[in-house]
Amino acid sequence: MTRQAEWGRAILRCAMALALFTGCALFDFEATPPGPGVPRISDLRIEPDVVERGGQATLRFDFTDLDGDIMDVYLGLRSEVKDFTLATGLRPAVISRGKYLGQTEGTAEETITISFERRFAPLASEERDYEGGVVEPERRQQEIGGIRVYEIFVVDRKGQVSNSLRARVTVR
Repeated sequence: MTRQAEWGRAILRCAMALALFTGCALFDFEATPPGPGVPRISDLRIEPDVVERGGQATLRFDFTDLDGDIMDVYLGLRSEVKDFTLATGLRPAVISRGKYLGQTEGTAEETITISFERRFAPLASEERDYEGGVVEPERRQQEIGGIRVYEIFVVDRKGQVSNSLRARVTVR
């Protein structure tokens, strides 16, 4: 293995560790302090935790809301590490609206599709193919995976925001 390839792998390991253990504040949503009627979530699971690009995964988490007025489930991409590229703080999106309204406790289950945007990472000149496309030795760009860290929270009718939880999935 060349010195440059070793250096690149070391940078990737550092970027992945940084993405998994740090991050910015939760988008524009700030958790409402715990109290009567404020929804709470716990025990977030993602299954499977290793997914092929374009595959589906199921998010499950437990919730409690004494008012039974959970309106929206939000999912945000907390961070993504792929091909030496680190992205953080992408805005959350509603993945479920009104599905848990009227329930005071239970287990939520949402299915999501896992995919990466195709971005080309800077690689050494000797790692470029003859047509100028970027490749990693012995692997084409389309075959390179990465790690995604998702963050989930719920919002009730009064606009109260639950705590947030994170789950990591490896994309191949």
